[in-house]
Amino acid sequence: MALPSSGTISASMINTESATVSTDNAPLSGTSGTPQAGSLVLRYDDATPTPVNQVAPHAYSEFYGKSFTPPDIACGGVLNAGSGAGYFEATITSGNPTGAIVVYFWPQGVPDGVAYEFNGTTYNNLTSNTYGLAIGTGTKLTIVGDDDFSSCNYATLSAASPMTLDTSVWNGTSFGVNGGTISVDTTVLHLNGSSGSVTYTLVVPKPSSTPTTGTLKIVGPCSGTAWNVKVLCPAALPSFTTNSVQSTFPLACCAAQNQTYYFARNATGNQLFTVDTNTLPQAGNFVFSNNTGANVLANGYYKITSNTAIFVGNGVVDSIYTGCSGCLTSFFVTSASSKFSTSVCGTQVNTEMWHDGSGTLPSLGSNVYTNSGGTTAASWTGYKGFNTTYGSNAVTAGRITSGAISQAVLC
Repeated sequence: MALPSSGTISASMINTESATVSTDNAPLSGTSGTPQAGSLVLRYDDATPTPVNQVAPHAYSEFYGKSFTPPDIACGGVLNAGSGAGYFEATITSGNPTGAIVVYFWPQGVPDGVAYEFNGTTYNNLTSNTYGLAIGTGTKLTIVGDDDFSSCNYATLSAASPMTLDTSVWNGTSFGVNGGTISVDTTVLHLNGSSGSVTYTLVVPKPSSTPTTGTLKIVGPCSGTAWNVKVLCPAALPSFTTNSVQSTFPLACCAAQNQTYYFARNATGNQLFTVDTNTLPQAGNFVFSNNTGANVLANGYYKITSNTAIFVGNGVVDSIYTGCSGCLTSFFVTSASSKFSTSVCGTQVNTEMWHDGSGTLPSLGSNVYTNSGGTTAASWTGYKGFNTTYGSNAVTAGRITSGAISQAVLC
């Protein structure tokens, strides 16, 4: 929107353009030559295409063709709006720090949607402790909330899309309509239950010092709606130690725990948002390979305690498995085998295998496998040499029968 370039112009028109109630008291500049707080002139000190002249004398004609520039909002605070349908937009400043910008969104029951545009990318995947992942689509806002409102549910919102809604922008103290409208797609819906108490999490990666601002976008497609949102300032995500992705739970239980990955905590509550305090990822958490949230973990299993592993799907912890049992031990064997143990003793080992014995190398009765999951039994003829380190010389040797060591000797 923009004020008219000619003809009638009034304080009420200037108020409306700046997302303020049209009938609010609106002094032109105040009681002194310097524009005072709340005055129209000061409100338009960064208008486009050019600011209103801040030097007296002032006239309403100076506002011809001007567009109000909504002030930025610093990260870290809680924003809210309610009691009416609309499309809400605000510029959030996050400064130069790097890390993840975590957004918490509470739709309060009646469905509302959210997205965050940063550095040319729209982030709209959400998650929650209650319902897990809510996948976004393209640049559309992801709408969440209860599904028990007959006039605002899957069927009605899908049928009404796209919806033409009044636009509201931040005016410095609250969101206010500015006289514009926008067409909003309302088909990306993740509506559940009737509790009205679910808080959703959205993560925006900020790996570089710039850019320093992003655009928060929220839609309230139905009357009577209300919502709260909090945009945290960028910070490194909490970490946890685990393994490289594994295809099964048993493999994760036995895999080397040599990777550091990261997760984003969810929140509960409403207007104030109480962030969870978990020190390990839990069901419904986003998980990443870096502390800025730029890359989600691959689908699969990751061990997080001595007895548990998480299953990750689409970058979110889908479920937690318990009951890790005994693991196999890795060792290396000679590529060749021989009728005589002396022929393989002292020979370099270069093929990895696994055994279920109690020592570092297999002993009499140990079962030997060709994979770490223990699903494929090893088999060879004669003796092979063993050692714990790839490329070293064999220090023991053994025969195998039906997958188990039937003869074992020291070299």
